Amino acid sequence: MKLFARFRNKLKKLFQKNKQPEYEVTQFVFSDRQRIDDKSTISFFLNNPKPDVSVTRTFESEDATVNWLMDNNDFRKMLFENLFPASNSVKYHCGIKEPVTVPNKMPGDIDILLFEDGKPENTIGIECKIVKSESSENKPPKINKVNSVQKKGTQQANGYGEIGFSRVYLMVILLDDGRHYKNPNVMFRSTPTEWLDELYGFDWDSRLDSDIGIIYTHVNQFTSNHINQTKGLGLRVERKAVTKQQDEGLTEKIQSLT
Repeated sequence: MKLFARFRNKLKKLFQKNKQPEYEVTQFVFSDRQRIDDKSTISFFLNNPKPDVSVTRTFESEDATVNWLMDNNDFRKMLFENLFPASNSVKYHCGIKEPVTVPNKMPGDIDILLFEDGKPENTIGIECKIVKSESSENKPPKINKVNSVQKKGTQQANGYGEIGFSRVYLMVILLDDGRHYKNPNVMFRSTPTEWLDELYGFDWDSRLDSDIGIIYTHVNQFTSNHINQTKGLGLRVERKAVTKQQDEGLTEKIQSLT
């Protein structure tokens, strides 16, 4: 019988199709703004002689970071194409409080609210949380705010689900100052993955409702220039949100915003 079992297992392995590996794909857009005139040759993605402020200290608040991202055409395009792939028109609001949320109660405000034009009954609520990573000369990067994402971020995202949105996402925004990394290709000067295991390897199911999706956003400063001049923007939908029937009362409140 043991001989037969071994023979059977060998046959199964022989005819079994190998499972295709799954790859995490992050969309990236790189941009560099330069003044163009007829007096000089223009070079892109070069360092300014005098280093500008770090992206980790550029924005005064989480709201300012979210507004900056949503004002960027490239980022909006990536976000909308991932969440509404068949739509040509998406409406969005940032920092929404009343009448959608109750003052001084979780989850606070709604960081990003978006829906297809004419379909407010299928609104997505996105809770945003920021992680900061700053490279150093010959030292490990300084990374902070990971615990805040894992604790407060998951609590607030779960609160979005209780409000009754059609879909809910937690968006983790990594502000990555990679200027001191030595990669000769400046576009690859970002925090190495092994230093972000605490973030990307976190067991979200231990704290986040299984219906809630996860989005990773990467804001990469890879030159000494200000982030408004030279940057890389990345986005990856790590886990898709489950679509639910939206609360009718919530739909009426959203309609009042437009």
